[in-house]
Amino acid sequence: KNETDSGKGKEWGKQSLGKESIMLDEQLSKKYSTIIIKDISFEVTRIQQVDENKHPDFKDVVKQLRTSVPDSIVSHLKSWGVFNNVVRGNSASGNACVLEARFTKITTGNRGLRFFVGFGAGSSTVGIYGELKDKKTGKVIATFENNTHSPASLADYHAVIPSDGAHNAKKIAMFIKKLY
Repeated sequence: KNETDSGKGKEWGKQSLGKESIMLDEQLSKKYSTIIIKDISFEVTRIQQVDENKHPDFKDVVKQLRTSVPDSIVSHLKSWGVFNNVVRGNSASGNACVLEARFTKITTGNRGLRFFVGFGAGSSTVGIYGELKDKKTGKVIATFENNTHSPASLADYHAVIPSDGAHNAKKIAMFIKKLY
């Protein structure tokens, strides 16, 4: 179910992500001066199995998402002027909310199907589930889930997985900006 309001009459505008649940009565800017963006977890992530002899660096490409996606979220939020302080890591002072997320699914897809068939066939996938929480109380104030898929392309996983991660990062930043 896609929820785009708090259930208390507040309309949050166009949906940015696949699934959104917002439990806020007012914009984040009314309460929080800081957002903390943590590394994204791989806990319980479904990662496509690949032949490690043919793709020895696949795990490294996937592992880079842990920091590249949150770094990209930070970059977008800072460039848009969202929050007085955008912090990477675990700590910050003042009223803060925290973005905690985990990857749900990572697949390489199939280059041939992406290019020759198109229409979503052979798409790679990077899926993310996340929660915005109040730092002091730990109360969840918003959740989201989103899957990004590669477009028709002959690119291999070196390109499509980081690209899917970057697209997810921008959409997550847009969601946070909407709530700000």
